[in-house]
Amino acid sequence: MITSDRIAVICIAYNHQDWIEETLESVKMQDYYSKELIIVDNGSEDNTKEIIKKWVNQSSGMLSVQTVFYNEIQPYCQLFNESLSRANSQFILDLSGDDVLYPDHLSKSIEVLKKGPNAAFVFSDAYILEPEGVVNTFYKRSNSGELEEEIELGTLYETLIKSNKICSPTIVFNAPILIREGGYDSSLYYEDFDIQLRLARKYPILFSDHIGVLKRKHSRSLSASQYQRYQSKMLPSTVAVCRKIQQMNRQESENKALGLRILYELKHALWSANFQSAEDLISIGDEIGLKGIKLMLYKFWVKKRLDISWLYVKIT
Repeated sequence: MITSDRIAVICIAYNHQDWIEETLESVKMQDYYSKELIIVDNGSEDNTKEIIKKWVNQSSGMLSVQTVFYNEIQPYCQLFNESLSRANSQFILDLSGDDVLYPDHLSKSIEVLKKGPNAAFVFSDAYILEPEGVVNTFYKRSNSGELEEEIELGTLYETLIKSNKICSPTIVFNAPILIREGGYDSSLYYEDFDIQLRLARKYPILFSDHIGVLKRKHSRSLSASQYQRYQSKMLPSTVAVCRKIQQMNRQESENKALGLRILYELKHALWSANFQSAEDLISIGDEIGLKGIKLMLYKFWVKKRLDISWLYVKIT
């Protein structure tokens, strides 16, 4: 039975020994009163598991904590869904073991979400910590901290098709809706592109104008391998989500948005020499009537299997 007002933070860690303690502390220090923490170590090969156990035993205090440890790495979406089934909360947050929550993130997010009980999730702004140490907000802000562009929620589904406009670690889900929709798609390698679109297609989505999370970018993060040379594990999932979008779309403007997404992903698939994914993207493009010189060039590139991925590695 779901506990009203409670939030479950699901923290899945993998080789996060440098950051996991700070991440867990950030959950404990939340000013929101009713919370539970589910920690999953996904077969880490460093000291992450030992740090988690020490923190739970010595530092977790009165926080309700569940832990699960795997000896070998498991599919991420599957792990999250298993944790979702263990949760006993009205709200859910998916937290990576290398990100940090600011103390009022849960309270501010839930305050907004309670005002829209039919909404699938609320999202907010974040600080993005680049590998070289530079920190920027996810959304552009003025010197006074005001958003430079309004977040258009009414057209969010179409916007998300075209580009990634939500910083996924900031999302707080309405758990009953997330469960009703089957959680993450366990057939996919990564989750955010798919779940955001599926929920935005069917439910209201809300925005809270605060900076709630510090998200780290580094060479070991999942997104760093998105366009891995020759053998991207993420691109086939991207293709699968584009297929889903094709089926979900209702308007011509949404197919145009999908065309823009296909051209973007196709460019990176070709530059990284992931030719099978490129062929699959071209197939979707043909089916929705995508035209243009750029697509013709990309079709020639695929046909000739022109491999310049060595250059792509140098410039990215």
